[in-house]
Amino acid sequence: MLDNNALVAAATPVFLVMIAAEAWLAHRRRLQAYSLADSLTSIGCGIWTVTLEVFTKSAMLLAYGWVFSHLSLWQSAPASAWTWAWSFVAFDFVYYWAHRWSHEINFLWAVHSPHHQSEEFNLTTALRQGAFQDLFHAPLFMALALLGCPPGVFIIQLTLSKFYQFWIHTRLVGRVPLLEGILNTPSAHRVHHAVNDVYLDRNYAATLMIWDRLFGTYIEEGEACVYGVRKGAPGWNAVWAQFAWPAVMWRDALRTARWRDKLSLWFRRTGWRPADVVAADPWPAFALPAGRLYSATRATAGAARWTFAALSMFAAAVAMQNQLVVHAAALSLAARLALAGAVTAALLLVAYCLQPVAPSAASAPARTRAG
Repeated sequence: MLDNNALVAAATPVFLVMIAAEAWLAHRRRLQAYSLADSLTSIGCGIWTVTLEVFTKSAMLLAYGWVFSHLSLWQSAPASAWTWAWSFVAFDFVYYWAHRWSHEINFLWAVHSPHHQSEEFNLTTALRQGAFQDLFHAPLFMALALLGCPPGVFIIQLTLSKFYQFWIHTRLVGRVPLLEGILNTPSAHRVHHAVNDVYLDRNYAATLMIWDRLFGTYIEEGEACVYGVRKGAPGWNAVWAQFAWPAVMWRDALRTARWRDKLSLWFRRTGWRPADVVAADPWPAFALPAGRLYSATRATAGAARWTFAALSMFAAAVAMQNQLVVHAAALSLAARLALAGAVTAALLLVAYCLQPVAPSAASAPARTRAG
């Protein structure tokens, strides 16, 4: 069975070349599109995601294969052009709803929100993935197995969808003639990442915008986009980014008196809080920021050694993660766990080197509805 992470690893050099090209072009255009701390954190989220998926993705694909073999209504031929055509449309449809519900339901937002935490919007943002997102979306993807999409075809569709969505994370490409409203584009996806009131809960597509147009969630780019999340991002910590929203929900679940609320808040609309918790600890109303809320690092005051240390730890994380992904099949479980732990430790050290000594005021929850 094909390994999605191996395909992603093989494409990584292309991603890095495109990131370098975008950074160079942005510099030429005098557009402040990159910051080192944000880029390291975004790529770090991708590193940790692929690290964990060495363990979780195999389980998901095995489950998919079992459903396909034992429960599918029929089994399409993997070599058939028709199989690739219908499975592409079906995958894109399922992705639309998985993505939409990930913005509308608390526990699904918990695994998707890392992708939106960056206040930048560039190609590194595409790598800023939720480490548990595909695992939580797996039950929805099983619909494709039931419909007879072969496992190998599903893996390729999943991978190609991720690859397509890489290039749309940029501010350097304006509106694309003839494609706007038909395919997902940088303009349409900038809207999706924005926290402006007019843009909330819009443009969920992976590749085809037909679903947004059909279900009333499509909107064209108009006013300037402001990026990030309405609850303060967790600084430069690529590991904690994965747990920031679950931690908010967990605190509310502990504080509310009603057991019904303790359980239901995980399945309520994103941002919903029990009435007694709201009364005891109300969040301030969200106001659209005029600029970045989070930019300071330990090196801000001139301590460049912290930046050097962060880059060193980041390089170590990249090297160890590469060894884990490339040699995963040949490594024992203990060796894989040891490498995964080492990658995690390196990323936490990167965060320590980048985090400012004084915490940002942006860490206070100020989220309203989904976004």
